[in-house]
Amino acid sequence: MKINSNNKQINTYRNTDLALSAFLALQFELLGLENITGNRYEFVFKKTSELEGAVSSFFNNTARVSPFDYFNSIKSLKTRIYSRR
Repeated sequence: MKINSNNKQINTYRNTDLALSAFLALQFELLGLENITGNRYEFVFKKTSELEGAVSSFFNNTARVSPFDYFNSIKSLKTRIYSRR
């Protein structure tokens, strides 16, 4: 998918998984948060090979992050979601 950012078309990676998005937000900029339906949101990141590698490491259970930082990232994303209601 693509979004318009400062008249530039960029490829984006979108998902609705809070756990994955919290992990990605530790390393990559969250470009946006879009309401899909009701209480369901889509997290938008710039798609890069590094991001795709991070997604793979998350699902392959080879990612290593600070538990404290990960927990705070989850709290931060939830705050952004609930502030939009």
